[in-house]
Amino acid sequence: MTLKHVAEKAGVSQAAVSRVLKQDRTFSVSEETRQKILRAADELGYRSQNWLEQDTIAPLSRGKVGVFLLYNELTEVEDSYYQIVRLNAKNELEKNGFQAVEFFYDSVEKGLEEIGSFRGVILVGHPGNWFRLEGLRTTIKDMGLPVVCADFQLREGELDADYVINDFESIVKKALDCFEQNGYEEIGYIGTYGIRIAGGLQEDDRYRYFRKMMEDKGRFREEFVWLAKNSLIEHGYELGEKILKEKQKLPRAIFAENDNMAIGLMRALKENGVGVPDEVAIIGCNDIQTAAFVTPPLTSVRIYNHLTGTMAARLLTDRIMTKREEGVKLVVPNKLVIRESCRESTLNREEGHGV
Repeated sequence: MTLKHVAEKAGVSQAAVSRVLKQDRTFSVSEETRQKILRAADELGYRSQNWLEQDTIAPLSRGKVGVFLLYNELTEVEDSYYQIVRLNAKNELEKNGFQAVEFFYDSVEKGLEEIGSFRGVILVGHPGNWFRLEGLRTTIKDMGLPVVCADFQLREGELDADYVINDFESIVKKALDCFEQNGYEEIGYIGTYGIRIAGGLQEDDRYRYFRKMMEDKGRFREEFVWLAKNSLIEHGYELGEKILKEKQKLPRAIFAENDNMAIGLMRALKENGVGVPDEVAIIGCNDIQTAAFVTPPLTSVRIYNHLTGTMAARLLTDRIMTKREEGVKLVVPNKLVIRESCRESTLNREEGHGV
């Protein structure tokens, strides 16, 4: 196919086709005409024969993808974890020629009005809100759209989707191994009660694996587990204040469900004169940017959540373009980043060393 064929199909001049495909910013053209040219080039399979020109051609318009965020916008303000997933998914979709149309939890109804125009859907969040959104669940199942779930997994048979998930078993094991290498046997946990799904409470995977691993070692102690309704800094702080106010015995080490809770707990301990790590060693999860700058710097298991967003978009692109029917499950890697809140006892004392 040549520029002439694209121009004839779009009903414009060859010069217009060339300048649009080269993303010539000095060329004034309506958005309607630009999309008409991109659609014509895509339908005809046009690709430039000039390798120098090829790098400058805009991604061909492949339509819209609905990105349903199963949480409220405030969640991103309070914790940037999902924001990183969302932005990387959006950027990857746009690189591949799709328009990402985003809907937070409270605007899902608007998304349902537009869902007929989407070529696929990415769901970001956790299954608790997915089960609360009956209209979204029913519509997606009925339409048979390609779907990718980013950062969560549904029950077997719930949805024929692709999944990008974290290996929480590996995350917990890295934290516990670090504690044990330092000789800490009394290990506690702070986190959330879990999420409500279909009327029942589902424990967070990190707590499930923590409990199982500690029980397997014969060292799980219920009195060293403290849970809250949410996982923000203030909830970690409130748990710490409660523990100390009630003069509960502290374990030698504590694993926190996420860095926010760990940072809140560290603040409460510091205000009450409890030394970290000399009296209580702490490891968090996520390795947010703040973790390296609190006092003492927080040891944490880094989750590569930027990959969660990027790979969710790539899996959806693959499924749309190849019409693949089989679902794929992709597990995102993680790494323990050691800092001063849990010092190593022997080797590799350098701050920020990864394991």
